[in-house]
Amino acid sequence: MSSTAKHGRLRQWIEKVKRFLKREPDSPDDPYALVGAPKKPRPPRRSAAASAPLD
Repeated sequence: MSSTAKHGRLRQWIEKVKRFLKREPDSPDDPYALVGAPKKPRPPRRSAAASAPLD
C-alpha cells in the first residue's frame, strides 16, 4: 500500500471522527441572536470595457 493511500485513509478516518464528535450548538433564548445583520448596498459593478478611456 502506498503512502498516499494510507494518507487518504487516515484523512477519511479523521473526518469521520470529527463528524461523529461534532455537536449542534445550544440554541440561545433570543430567537434573533443567530440572524445576521443586513448587508450594505453596493454600487453596481462596471466592466472595464464600459469605463472611460484613459488618456
